[in-house]
Amino acid sequence: MRILKALVDWESQKFFLNPACSITSTSKEIGCNTKYLSFVVNKNKNMDFPNYVNNLRLEYLNQYLREVEEARNFKLTYLAAISGFSSYGKFAKCIKDRTGYSPTQFIVFFDHKTA
Repeated sequence: MRILKALVDWESQKFFLNPACSITSTSKEIGCNTKYLSFVVNKNKNMDFPNYVNNLRLEYLNQYLREVEEARNFKLTYLAAISGFSSYGKFAKCIKDRTGYSPTQFIVFFDHKTA
């Protein structure tokens, strides 16, 4: 339970936006070992740690695009960077895997969906 609370605090501080975020760095930040953190994430979030972090990043991106309308015109590499992805390729793959759209299609779809 302590680890889950620490994970919620970690999320609220947006540590997942650090491109170097890993299960090792996160376990050190919240004070547990990597195996236990992996177990807690798998059990409570129903996914592995990398997918959990990428989902948090995409949720952040969605919120950012809702709040900052002009962000829909920003370069995709910039959006990838501010969302915590270490490369555009990882960003593009994550969006494609989650939505079925390329990043460009995702932004266009997002623009139409919120209009």
